[in-house]
Amino acid sequence: MKKDRINQQVTMKPRAPNLTLKVSLHGEQARVRELILYVSKSCQTARYFGAVKLNKILWKADFDSFAARQLPITGREYRRRYFGPALLEMLPIHKDMLREGLIEIEQRSYGNGFIEKRTVALVEPNLDKYFTATDMSFVDRSIRHYWELTGTEASDESHGAAWRTRRDNDPMPYDLALFSDEPLSLEKHLKIEDLIYEKGWISA
Repeated sequence: MKKDRINQQVTMKPRAPNLTLKVSLHGEQARVRELILYVSKSCQTARYFGAVKLNKILWKADFDSFAARQLPITGREYRRRYFGPALLEMLPIHKDMLREGLIEIEQRSYGNGFIEKRTVALVEPNLDKYFTATDMSFVDRSIRHYWELTGTEASDESHGAAWRTRRDNDPMPYDLALFSDEPLSLEKHLKIEDLIYEKGWISA
């Protein structure tokens, strides 16, 4: 009997934490559609604005918002992609918007065989229906952050701690917004060491 209890304790798996993959917000998918229109309109004079930058602008706005107030902008699910985090539903939503005549794709050549596929909004976004001024402040801040970057630069920058802890196509919960790429200060190192000794988290 005692041996069985020991075996149960050894084989028992820790319970997975409740991670925030998705947040139900007013409008659901429609929020993404309106933001695609808004970001595309806002970036129409940007030197670079391809599919990668569109994805990264939405991702940064969502995750920065969650880090600041535990509330994202779109609330939709993200996945780890080769070029960085992206909305799980981005491709089907984008295709639907193309079919409905809400957007079009403008191709721009930058030499060496590189063709940018730029999303161009053909209608005005309806922001008042879904978003607050605070929501849009995160979106505008994200647009400014990526304004001068190429798609490659935007992609490279998104490959931080949150992205590196996942494999391609893995979900990227909003909780990853709390990960930091900043090096720990000496003070934080010492606090962690104190906690390790206090809790006895030392391997033999």
